[in-house]
Amino acid sequence: MRNLLDVKFDKFIEDFDLQGYSRDENWKRFVNYHFFSQFQPGRLDTDADLLDQICVDSPKFSEIHGAFFLLNDQILSESQDIDDILQRDQKGLLELYFLTFGNIDRFQKQLESLFHGLDKADKKTEKWLDILAYAMSRKVILRWKDNPILRVVFFDIDKKNEWKLDKHFSSYFSFIDYIRIDRRHLQDIVNSNENSYRAELECKTAALIPGGDDKFGDAYIMCIPAKELIKLMTTSDGLLRRNMFDDNVRDSQGYSAVNHEILLTLKEHPDRFVLFNNGITIVCKAAKPDYGKYVLENPQIVNGCQTCNMIYQAYRSGVKLDGVQVIAKIVGSNRDDITQGIVRGANRQNIVYEEAFETIRGFHKNLERYFENNQVEGYQKIYYERRSRQYADNIQIKPQQKISFRGLIQSMVALFLNRVEDSHKHEYTLLKNYKDNLFVDTHSCQPYYLAAFLYLNVDILFRERKLPKELNNFKMHIMLLIKEMRGGSSPDLSSKDIDRYCDRLLETLESDGLQQCSLEACKKFQDIRDKWVRLKGVQYKFGIKDSAEFRSFLIKEIHGTAEEHEAEKLYTGYVKYVNLDKNNTLFGLIEHTPQNIFFHEFDNPEMDRSYTGKKVSYKIVRNGNKERAIHVRIINS
Repeated sequence: MRNLLDVKFDKFIEDFDLQGYSRDENWKRFVNYHFFSQFQPGRLDTDADLLDQICVDSPKFSEIHGAFFLLNDQILSESQDIDDILQRDQKGLLELYFLTFGNIDRFQKQLESLFHGLDKADKKTEKWLDILAYAMSRKVILRWKDNPILRVVFFDIDKKNEWKLDKHFSSYFSFIDYIRIDRRHLQDIVNSNENSYRAELECKTAALIPGGDDKFGDAYIMCIPAKELIKLMTTSDGLLRRNMFDDNVRDSQGYSAVNHEILLTLKEHPDRFVLFNNGITIVCKAAKPDYGKYVLENPQIVNGCQTCNMIYQAYRSGVKLDGVQVIAKIVGSNRDDITQGIVRGANRQNIVYEEAFETIRGFHKNLERYFENNQVEGYQKIYYERRSRQYADNIQIKPQQKISFRGLIQSMVALFLNRVEDSHKHEYTLLKNYKDNLFVDTHSCQPYYLAAFLYLNVDILFRERKLPKELNNFKMHIMLLIKEMRGGSSPDLSSKDIDRYCDRLLETLESDGLQQCSLEACKKFQDIRDKWVRLKGVQYKFGIKDSAEFRSFLIKEIHGTAEEHEAEKLYTGYVKYVNLDKNNTLFGLIEHTPQNIFFHEFDNPEMDRSYTGKKVSYKIVRNGNKERAIHVRIINS
C-alpha cells in the first residue's frame, strides 16, 4: 500500500524530469530537496543548478550525499556570494551542512579527508568544493565572527545507536550539531515546506483588536509562553520551521550584540523578558479562538525573527524558558494588501535592507500578471514567482516553468545591461548596483519576459543534455550570444523600440527553434573562447566568466566592432513646478537628491504646465558641472 510520502516522491520525479535516473539516486535528491528547502522555501524550485550542487555525486566523497552552506543565513550558490555578503555585512558566520545516508565510519573518514585536503581538492569540477575552499581560505577566515558551525544530518540512522564525530573535530568548529531524520520526520518537513500547517496556541491573556470599517480579519494581542512559541515554530523533531519566517524581510542576524543581549536576558532574567522585548507579529490565513486555544492556519512570523531565533537557540542549549513570555500581535487575513502593509510596517522600526521590499512593488505585480497572460507558441507557459512558493498549490506548474527574482535580475543584467560578467552575483548586490536601470515603472514587461524565456528554456536544454555539459557554467554567455546573434544589439530599456525588438527576436526563436539557436551559440562561444586563449595565452582560459574584457572581446567578434550598447540610467521623481522664462519658453524643476534637476522645453518639446506635481521618468545629461533632465515623461498610475 502506498502512502502520502511515496506519492510525493513520484510527483517529485515527474516534476523534475528525473525518470532516467535510478530510484535510489532520486530518493537522495528528494531528501536533499525537502530538507534544504526549509532554509529558503521555493528557492530550489527555481534554481535547479543549486539543487545539482547540493546533491553531491563524487567517487572520492561517496558517503557525503548532500552539502549545503550558509553565510549569515544566506545560501551560498557561488563563491562570489561570499564576497558580496561580506562586503555588505563586514563579518560572517559560516554554517556547514553535510547529509549522509551511508556508512557512518566511512562518512567520518571522508569528512576528515575533506577538511584536511581542501587546498588540494579538485574544485574545478565540483562547485560545492570550490565554495567551501574559498569560505575556509585565509582571506575569508580573517572576516569570520567565530569558527564555523558544523551540522551533520543523518537520514534513517537508528536513533538508539548514538554517534558523534571524534573529539578533535571540535577544535575546528564553534559548535557541532547532529540532526537525525527518518520518513516520519521527512513527511513533517514536506508538509512544513508546503505551508500546509495548522497550529494551536495556548494563551491565558488575549485581547481582540477591532477591525474598524475596513474589516481586515481577526486580530489579537496576546502574551505567549516561550514554550508555546517553540511548539509553533519547530517540527516534531525539534527542527526550526524556517519557512515560517519566509515573509520576514529581515532574516536572523546571527550572534550580533543585540542578539547576545536577548540571550543574556533569557538566561539571567527570564521574568523580565516580556518587559524588555518588543514582541513578534504573526500573520496567518485565519486565527480563531477554540476553547482556551487559538487555531492559526498557515502562520508566518513577519516580525521578531531575532527574538524567535534567540529563543530557539536558548531552547536548543538547554536554557530553562518556564518564566519567559512573549508579546504577540496575531492577524488572520486573506488579503495581500493587509499582509504586505503589516510586513512593511512591522519591519520599518528596524534596520532592513531596502532590497528586501523590491518584489512587493507594483511593477513586479504587473510583471507577474504579464507572464500569466502570455505564452510563446510551441513552448510551455512560464511564470514569474515573485513571492516564494506562490504557485506551490498549482500542481500543473512544474519547477522549470518558474523564474524567481534572483533568476530574473541575473538574466536582465546579462542580456539587457550587457554586464554578463556580473550576472552570477548575489541579487542584493545586483539590485544595489543596477537599481536605476531595472524594474523602472515606465519599462515595458516584454524584455523581462524575453529574458525569463531564455533563462528557463536554455536551462532545460542543458538539463536534457541537448547542449554541451561543459558549457553549463557559461549559460548566461550562451543566452547573450543567442540574443546578439539573432536579434542584434538591443535598444535601451526605456526606448519605444524595445517591444518591437523583443517581438522580432521571439518570432525568430519560434521559427528557427531555440535548440538550433542555442547549439549555434555554443559553437560560437567555443570558437571565440579558443581564439581568446590563442591571442592572450593559456592562463587566460580561466576566469573568463567574470571578465569584462572577455565580454568586450565576445561582442566585438559577433558584431565586428568593440562598440557596445550602454544602458543609460533612468530616474523617477516629482515635478516641483513648471514656469515660463523671459523668452516665453517652459522650464521646470524635478525633485532629486542631492539637488533638484532643471529641465527645459528645448529638450522636452512635449512638456506643458500640467507636469507640475506629476511623477515623471527622465534621464540626466551633464555639461561641465551643470545637469539637466531630458526625455521627461509622465508616469501614469
